[in-house]
Amino acid sequence: MKKAERTEKGKPIAWRQSWLQRLRRAGVPLTVCGLAFLVYARSLFCGFVRDDIVQIVHNRQVQSWQYLPQLVGSHLWSQVTTEDSNIMFYRPIFSVWMLLVHTIGGLAPWFWHLSNIVLHAVMTYLVFRFCRRLTKSDVGAALAAAVFAVHPIHVDAVTWVSASCEILFAICAMAAILALVDGENASPRVWPSALWFGAGLFAKETGVAMLAVLPALAWAQLKDSGEGRKRFWACAYPYGAVTAGYLLIRWAVMHRVGVERGEHSWAEVIFSGPSIFLFYMKKLFLPWNLSGCYMNLLTSSSTTVFWLQLTALLTGLCALAWLAIRHNPLVGLSVALIAIPILPALAVIRVYPQGDMVHDRYLYLSSAGLSLLVAMLVKEVWPLQKAVKVGALTVVIALCVALAVETIYQQRYYQDDIAFYSRVLKLAPSDALARCMLGNIYLDEGRSDIALKEFQRAHRLAPDNQKVTLFLARGLFVAGNFHEAETVLNELLQTPHLNARRRQATLLSLANVQISMGNLDYAQRLLQQVQQSDDRFPELHWAFGVLYQKQGLLTQALAEYEKEVEITGDELAQQRSATVARLVYSQSAGHPYR
Repeated sequence: MKKAERTEKGKPIAWRQSWLQRLRRAGVPLTVCGLAFLVYARSLFCGFVRDDIVQIVHNRQVQSWQYLPQLVGSHLWSQVTTEDSNIMFYRPIFSVWMLLVHTIGGLAPWFWHLSNIVLHAVMTYLVFRFCRRLTKSDVGAALAAAVFAVHPIHVDAVTWVSASCEILFAICAMAAILALVDGENASPRVWPSALWFGAGLFAKETGVAMLAVLPALAWAQLKDSGEGRKRFWACAYPYGAVTAGYLLIRWAVMHRVGVERGEHSWAEVIFSGPSIFLFYMKKLFLPWNLSGCYMNLLTSSSTTVFWLQLTALLTGLCALAWLAIRHNPLVGLSVALIAIPILPALAVIRVYPQGDMVHDRYLYLSSAGLSLLVAMLVKEVWPLQKAVKVGALTVVIALCVALAVETIYQQRYYQDDIAFYSRVLKLAPSDALARCMLGNIYLDEGRSDIALKEFQRAHRLAPDNQKVTLFLARGLFVAGNFHEAETVLNELLQTPHLNARRRQATLLSLANVQISMGNLDYAQRLLQQVQQSDDRFPELHWAFGVLYQKQGLLTQALAEYEKEVEITGDELAQQRSATVARLVYSQSAGHPYR
């Protein structure tokens, strides 16, 4: 009997609650998750933009479970090329997630957007739990989660479906934190936390930044488990073992780290880092004039501005560290969550070209740290006089309404590619890369005259940019200016430091020009050079198919078109394959650029 009484007394209070009480208690997190759904409902009417076409629509590997071994055993862009590019991503959890979404929803854009909204709602719930557990304030956690749910900085991650890897990684990171801090009297679950951390690594590489947060948090939570070496190994070993396992698997798949080569030098990363970091802080705390990408000034040497910005950052960091140590450790955790996930985004400066290296989506997890700050402020204000409490509540609600309106408005720029790049150029007219991407869209729509003007304007803005030069050559080709295109491509081939992949793209473009000019033997030699470097280079086999078709070799042409379909899933190659299979060779058939 006494044993039964002890058992009854030891039951958690939650088990004694009625279903109505549980539902009432769950009402707050359900409301903030519903708010996330409501604010992002506009995304359901958006289409596929940017990488979505290559990564989802034309990616056979995410459209059939027979490709599961390739998804977990190769890099993210293996459907496009087998060759090492400037950086390769190994994200099997993200790849399998895309396969799962396609299995349920096919290629319906609205379903892919719905899947992202669901992920965002899940993350919103985790942020609510995180803030409530640490601040022990339901009101503070609810308002903090509401800010997270409607923050416009998330539009890039939520409304662009190819950015779901960012949300998946953030969910794993937040689950890893909750494993350490969740539960009133339970000891920290370090190994489950480490496994969640590992899952985040396989969702997105930037999850490695959490190594600067999780072991330290585990150390703080294990304060009653002894001191010294035992406590250190209890914190360090699980995360170290998981990281080592991830790195071994990644190296076995890709045989490289991924940042050996890049668009910019490490000097530019170091000396531009403070200004880019402050730019991110500005967008997080003042989320206006948002865009899918930005133009940011880069420098490769120390300047007065660099030292001033670095001094300001270090001074602010020291002040916040003092505040965390002397007054509230949660300040330190919130600052760490804001700042540390941005550090890998600074390394992206090396990898991507100007205009494509700073993105709002990199702030997705950082905004969880901002939400914790909101919860802490609300908790401090709530015990004060009613007038102060009502005033604070009014301010936060008004802030949420303003952020929600901005979020709904911002989603319109992800309607399609033209809307996306038009927005980028409205904020940064000198963005040559965005101008080329817009011209490329016009080219695909058959508006070659408008496209060529965009390419020429971009080339005037960035005459030394190799990617921009390639776009210009394509525009000249489609416009029928073959000799001009040939001159531009030959000059590009003489450019110093032309990397292997750009050289292949240039040779392929030049071969297309030669095919249209009737120089078939020269074109074949150019294509063979590309084939020797990478037999799965995009559009290589399309060009071979056109070449063979012009030479009257229909069997070989058919095989090349079918191989192009196998590699890229290209619909035009598929249509050409069917045409060649049933029609007699026609001299007018085939056009290397589509």
